[in-house]
Formats: sequence, structure tokens, C-alpha cells
Amino acid sequence: MYAILSNELLGLVVAAIVGIFCITFGIQLLRNKWLRLIAGNTFGDIPKKKVNKVRKPLAIVFILVGCGCVALGIAGYLGYLGPTH
Repeated sequence: MYAILSNELLGLVVAAIVGIFCITFGIQLLRNKWLRLIAGNTFGDIPKKKVNKVRKPLAIVFILVGCGCVALGIAGYLGYLGPTH
């Protein structure tokens, strides 16, 4: 019997969801949006100068992590990852 979602397809879906969230978060940080999600800036009380110093590198890291998640999901789905027999 075939399962509705195979392990490879489930891994691809999970990796794609996490990756797309990370990429979206990174893009919004680059656009100067969602700055209150940066640790310590929950109430917007940190000066803009300090937030802008952290914003761009954090956004780039999030975009790279998101692309890595999507790439790992695709590689797992295509069979490049996992046990070899």
C-alpha cells in the first residue's frame, strides 16, 4: 500500500514551508518591516540606528537559511540525501 504522503514528499513540504517563512521574514527585514520581531525590540524601544545595524545581516542570514531549507527539501525528495543501500 502506498501512503498518501511518502517520507520524501513530507520532507519536501515541511522544508518548503520553513524555507518560505524564512525567506519572507528576511525580505521583510530588508524592507524595514517586522523590525519588532528582532530580539529585544518587542516594544520598539531600541533606537533605529541600532536596529538598522542588525537588520541587514540578519535578513541575509534568514534568506540564506530559507534557500538552504528549500534546497535540502528538494535534494531529499530527489533521493540525494538519506541512507544508501
